[in-house]
Amino acid sequence: MRSPLPPASVLAVCLTMTACAVSTPPQSAPPKPLPAEYSVRCDPPPKPENNSCDAGQIALKDMYDLYGLCAGRLVDLVNYLQESH
Repeated sequence: MRSPLPPASVLAVCLTMTACAVSTPPQSAPPKPLPAEYSVRCDPPPKPENNSCDAGQIALKDMYDLYGLCAGRLVDLVNYLQESH
């Protein structure tokens, strides 16, 4: 003979399903567009004007300056992306 009360597992499933229905559905929004300054490529490396020792050092310093600008922009981009999520 069957019991007039439903099994506990059926009650647990029914309560779980009603709990899920009450929660708000997840919403997806399109990503925010990147600022224009982050979508610009870095400048190409400078070419030395001649093969003298001074020209090589000047070109190396220009490369370090260019690297610093690009690295700074990358850090700004990573910070921007982390703050937006």
